[in-house]
Parts: sequence; structure tokens; C-alpha cells
Amino acid sequence: MDIDIKDNITLSDNRVYIVVGKTFFQNKKYYYLIDKHSINNVKFCVENSGHNSLSEIEDTDLIEKLIPLFSVNIV
Repeated sequence: MDIDIKDNITLSDNRVYIVVGKTFFQNKKYYYLIDKHSINNVKFCVENSGHNSLSEIEDTDLIEKLIPLFSVNIV
């Protein structure tokens, strides 16, 4: 999967998100997304290798670990 910062992607909720952060953690790719029409709607996703898809992360402990990593590459 080739997703880069500033790309627009549509998730299963049919909303368009802008990729504002991308990082690697424990051999997985993670993405920080902001809804194109509502900056209050953010998503943290992990790439499902081999399936060409993203899954939303709801584990708050994992998100807390990822946020500092995203800040290095944020737009």
C-alpha cells in the first residue's frame, strides 16, 4: 500500500480523510488522519499488510505511544 502524507483517502464510513502523519512502530505502518470537512474527526489507523486496507485503532494506550512519533512527520 502506498499512502503518503497529504494524500486523501476514503474510509469505510464514506468520509474523505487527509493523511497528516505516517510512522512505523513495532514493524507496522500507522497513519494519523483528519476528516477533510471536520477537523474534530480524527482517526488513527494501522495498515493491514497483504490486504491493501486500513483498520482504525481504538486502543488508547497504543495511540498515546504513537502520537509523539507522528509529531516528527506531521504536515
